[in-house]
Amino acid sequence: MRALLAKLPSLKRPTLPRPDWSTVVLGLGTVSLVVVLLFLLGVPGYRHLKGRAQLAAVRGNAATVQLAAETYAASHQGEYPTDPLDLIPLLPGDRAPLNPFTGKPVQFRGEPGGLTYRSPTNGGDYVIQAFGKQTGRQTPLLMTLKGTADRRGGKSS
Repeated sequence: MRALLAKLPSLKRPTLPRPDWSTVVLGLGTVSLVVVLLFLLGVPGYRHLKGRAQLAAVRGNAATVQLAAETYAASHQGEYPTDPLDLIPLLPGDRAPLNPFTGKPVQFRGEPGGLTYRSPTNGGDYVIQAFGKQTGRQTPLLMTLKGTADRRGGKSS
C-alpha cells in the first residue's frame, strides 16, 4: 500500500497570489459604486410601491367599515347606524382601523388616509368615503361606498 501511495503525485494546495494595494482599492470602489447605484435606483421604486400599498390599505379599511355597517343593519332590523362609533364593536379588534399614513386609528373626519361615515336619511342608508394622500391643500377622494335599506323586506347596496 505504501508503494502505491508513493507513486501517486503529491497534491499541493493551490495558493492565490496576494493582490497589490491598487487592486484592492479598485475593487472596493467598484463595489461601493454598485451599491450607491442600486440605492439611487431602488428608492423611487420603493416609495412608489409603498404609496400604492398605503392607498390599497385605505380602500381595505373602507370595505371593512362597510361590512361592519351591513352587519349592524342585519342585527338592527335593517337600520344603519347614524354614528360611526356604533360600528367600533363590529370592527376587527373592537377598534377603528389604522390610518396607513399615520399609524393611528381612523377618526372618521376625512383626513389623508382616513374615512368618513354618515347616514343622510338617519339610518336608512350610509355613505362611506375614503381619502388618499394629501397633495397640496387637497385630500383626494379615493372611493365612495353606499348602501340603502330596502324597505320592502330585503336590502340592496
